[in-house]
Amino acid sequence: MATKTHLKEGSPDMPKRERELGFYERFRVSLHDLGYHNNVSIIARYSNAIKISNSWPHSVFRAFSYALQKHPELSTTVIRGEDGTFYFQRLSTVNLEQLITFKTFQGIEGEDIDKELVSLSASENNRGFENTATIPLWRAIAMRGPSDCDSFRIAFIWHHVIGDGRSGLAVHQSLLESFRLFEDDIDCKSNRPTTASLEFTCVPTSPKPLFLPMEKMLPNSSAPPAPAPLQGLKWAGNFYNDKSPILTKLGHIRVSANSVQRILSQCRKHGTTMTALLQAIVAKSLLNKVPSDRIRTAVAVSLRRFFDPKLEIDDSVMGLWISTYTTEYHKTQFSQNAEKLDSLWKISQQNTAQINGVMANHGKDVEIMGLMGVHDYSAAVKSRVGQPRDNSFGLTNLGIFRGVSTVEGQEDIAIDDMFFSQSCHANGAAFQICIVTVQGGDMNVVFNWQEGVVLQEEIEGIVGGVRALMGQISFSE
Repeated sequence: MATKTHLKEGSPDMPKRERELGFYERFRVSLHDLGYHNNVSIIARYSNAIKISNSWPHSVFRAFSYALQKHPELSTTVIRGEDGTFYFQRLSTVNLEQLITFKTFQGIEGEDIDKELVSLSASENNRGFENTATIPLWRAIAMRGPSDCDSFRIAFIWHHVIGDGRSGLAVHQSLLESFRLFEDDIDCKSNRPTTASLEFTCVPTSPKPLFLPMEKMLPNSSAPPAPAPLQGLKWAGNFYNDKSPILTKLGHIRVSANSVQRILSQCRKHGTTMTALLQAIVAKSLLNKVPSDRIRTAVAVSLRRFFDPKLEIDDSVMGLWISTYTTEYHKTQFSQNAEKLDSLWKISQQNTAQINGVMANHGKDVEIMGLMGVHDYSAAVKSRVGQPRDNSFGLTNLGIFRGVSTVEGQEDIAIDDMFFSQSCHANGAAFQICIVTVQGGDMNVVFNWQEGVVLQEEIEGIVGGVRALMGQISFSE
C-alpha cells in the first residue's frame, strides 16, 4: 500500500472516478451506511464439476477473474467528493484473495444442506461492507465437501448499489461460462490449468463502461399517484425504531422440482403466473395469522425490459434497475374454507392483470421514481422512526435461471440449485420473500424479517400456511 502514495494523478494504476450515482443508488448507499440494509446474496450449486473441484482453489479464482472482465461493477467502489456528491470509482486491479473465502463442509449435501444455507445466508446478510471507498462492494464464499464430491457451492454477496437481484444471476452465469470454457484446459495429471498461471492478487479490471442509472435509462418516467390510505386496520408488523439492533432472520421452504411443475401446470390452467399466485398465497397465509383485516404488499419488477434495445441491457449484465408495484388485500376476498381454492385463483388472476398493466405501461409510471425529489436520504429514512410501515410484505421472484447443460446427453458443469436472500429493510416491509428456481430444479422460497418486527409465532404461521397451500395446489386436479 505504501507505493500508492507516490502514484501521480492520471497514472494507470490510480483508481478512476466514474459517473455520479443516480438517485436510487444514493438511496441504497444511505441505507447501507445507516445499517438499515446490508446486502443481497445468491448461493448456487455447481454440479458435474469434478475437474473444477480437483483444481481448487485455482479454478474459482480464474472464474472470478473472468467475471471481472464481464462486469465492471465488480471492480467499483463508492467515493464522496468534496461537495458531498457520491461517485463510482473504478480500481485498476482487484485482489481476489481479499474477496473470496474457501470453506469445506462435510455435510454440503443431504438433509442438512438447507439448514447450512439458511445459517450461512443469515450470517452474511447481517454483515455489511467496510472500506467501501477502497475495496469492491462484494465478497464470495466457495464451499465444497469431500475431495471426491462432484459438486460445490459459491455464495456471491453484493452491495445493492452495484446491482439488483438479476445482477447476482448474471454473475453466476459468468462463473458458469468460465468453468465451462476452462474445464478442457485442465491437465488431468496435475489438476492444474495447462496455460500460464494468473496472479490473483492483482487482477486487471474491465475496461467496459458502467451503465447509466435508471433515471437516464427512462428519462420520461415519473412516479404514479400515491395509493389511497387503506380503509381499515392494516397489519405491517411493529413500527420501525432505531433503538434495538437490526438483525435479519431467515425462514425457508424448498418446493421440489416435481411440485414446481405441477403448480406451473395449474397456473397455466387458470390463466395466471407463479409470481401472481405466490402473492395471493402469502397474502392469504398472512391474513389467516394476524388480527388486522387488511394488508398491502410491494412486488419487485425489473425495469430492464423497458429500456431502449439499442442500449443492449438484458439479464446478462449488472445494474440497479428495479421498482415495485403495490397491491392491497383484505380478508373478505379469501374463502375461509381451507379446502376451497377458487378465491385464491381469482385473486391470482387479478394479480396477473395488474402485472400485465405494469408491463403495458412500458416504464412510464415507475413507483421508485418518487424518491427522486429527496435531498437527504439519511434524514428522510431516520424521520420514519416511530411511524407505521407502508407495506406488510415485499416479494421478489427472480424467476427461472437457465443454467443446465448446453448439449443434450452431455454432462457439462451446470448450476442446478440456487438460494436467494437479502438483508431485512429496517424501515421497509415487515418481511420479504425472495424466490428463485433453476430450470428443472427445486424452487427455494426464503422469508427474511427483522427480529422484533414480526413475532416468531406469526412468521412460523405464515411460512407453514404458504407451505401447506403450495402442497395443496401441487396435488389439486
